[in-house]
Amino acid sequence: MEDQQEGTPEPQTGGTKVDSTAPTKKLANRWRRAAIAAIVGSGLIATIWAGGDDSDHQYANMAMFVVGAIALIYVALQIHLIALRRGFRYLVPAMVGVVIGGAMSLFRFDGFSGEMMPQFASRFQQPLELATVGPVTEDSAEISAGDSPMVPSPESISEADVSGFLGNQRDAVIDQRLFSVPDSASDITTLWNQGIGQGWSSFAVEDGRAVTLEQRQDQECLTCYQLLDGELLWIQEHEGRHENALGGIGPRSTPTIDDGRVYAQTGTGWVWCTDLESGKVIWTVDLLEIAGWDQLQSEALITWGRAGSPLIVDGMCVLPLGGPAVDSAPAAGSEPSVSAKRSLIALDAETGDIIWRAGDGQISYASPTLMTLAGQRQIVSVNEATVTGHAIDDGRVLWDFVWPGQSNGGANCASAIPAGPDRFVIGKGYGGGSALVSVEADGDAFKATPVWESSSVLKTKFTHACIAGDVAYAISNGSLEAVDVATGESLWRQPRSERLGQGQLMLVGDVLVAQAETGQVVFLDAIADHYQPLLTLPAMDSKTWNIPTVAGRHLLVRNDRQVICFLMPAK
Repeated sequence: MEDQQEGTPEPQTGGTKVDSTAPTKKLANRWRRAAIAAIVGSGLIATIWAGGDDSDHQYANMAMFVVGAIALIYVALQIHLIALRRGFRYLVPAMVGVVIGGAMSLFRFDGFSGEMMPQFASRFQQPLELATVGPVTEDSAEISAGDSPMVPSPESISEADVSGFLGNQRDAVIDQRLFSVPDSASDITTLWNQGIGQGWSSFAVEDGRAVTLEQRQDQECLTCYQLLDGELLWIQEHEGRHENALGGIGPRSTPTIDDGRVYAQTGTGWVWCTDLESGKVIWTVDLLEIAGWDQLQSEALITWGRAGSPLIVDGMCVLPLGGPAVDSAPAAGSEPSVSAKRSLIALDAETGDIIWRAGDGQISYASPTLMTLAGQRQIVSVNEATVTGHAIDDGRVLWDFVWPGQSNGGANCASAIPAGPDRFVIGKGYGGGSALVSVEADGDAFKATPVWESSSVLKTKFTHACIAGDVAYAISNGSLEAVDVATGESLWRQPRSERLGQGQLMLVGDVLVAQAETGQVVFLDAIADHYQPLLTLPAMDSKTWNIPTVAGRHLLVRNDRQVICFLMPAK
């Protein structure tokens, strides 16, 4: 009532003297309240921001947004009441409308960063043109390898084979570095730079062909580009679309090349096997149909789309399967029913026929990995809330390790990475941490136990650790970090002013190739005792969650709208 009657003079009664300074005091009080709210809000935001490195930047950003919004609304309300007192009833609403309207006319919402910061893009920015399959022209036929310094030699192309996700061994490590890191980015050649469909897939490369997955309108596409010049050689399409406000649009796994064939899974569970040279389809499988649910049901539990990259082992194509929740547990001593086995599925690599299904844990966003643990070759699967080891011949579970997560919440995204004999490292974002796990024979069975667990190091959200000797490197909570594998002790961490955000990392020989979330590529010395950046290469200018592909001297980087192929100087 006080606020509604500020403009009404108080009546004089019984000779009582009216305080003529009361309205002025009320205005001063409102200014004081607005100032206090702004100061307190700013202080809380600064405190939360300062603690982001030690907690989780996503949760810190969300807390800062809530605090900032409350403080801003309160300050705006106080200013509005002051304006009402002065007779400017519509001043604050008009100012808010002009600011919001102006921003909306200039910018469009472009999703969220990996740390829950809203992203915006200019409404006037034109997208790059997508490549289409077309006939070979006389001009393109005249270009051959070695004709100019801008074109790679046949030798560099033959050295550029990368079978798929995280390199040939699925450990984010390429042993031999064939390129040098120059002093200036101008010494790196851009072979081609063009548009690409949406998605967070990376490339597999063989015989001068680079294959990836992308979304074009309502079609999930498996595409093959010529490494030499970016020409689209062939495309396979499947009607389907994964879309999520937080995770974006399109496929998120990486194809695998094996024995002249390409194996790929889309964001909706469609699996292709095609011929690498021609793109001809050999077989297809719908994992949702096999699992017995539809896309809506699947994405209620696996919210950000299927991200598992095919693992080819012993003539099988192994993938995370997923499936509806099991209503009841199997009786003691009995095996789960076939329909309850949903952690992994093995398909015949030649025909696509089902060989086995195994594991009752819901799937995560990680990809299966081949390891030798306790003397046995096995498939290691990071599931929604566990890590499991599986026999290759029939998929039976050899051991399990509890690794909490929720595939429609604080999800597990990082695959297990080998870390020496009988050990692997696993990491997690969303306020999680990491563990070094040892697998040992226990009679006729196996047992997985933690060597160490930590909530402060190797907090890999979308990315993975890469290990060189006794040191693990990773983008942890958005900052590059080196950790002693044996003890879990942090050796160094990237300065906060140079954070990479939720980007990606590969280790190539003695050089770390880091893809920053904001688009640039950073080359760093892989040394244990201190942080040593070598070069920053400008690349994309928008959110990039895709793993960089290092294929010989070629560096392929892409995001959900642009792809660039760089040729690095020879070593």
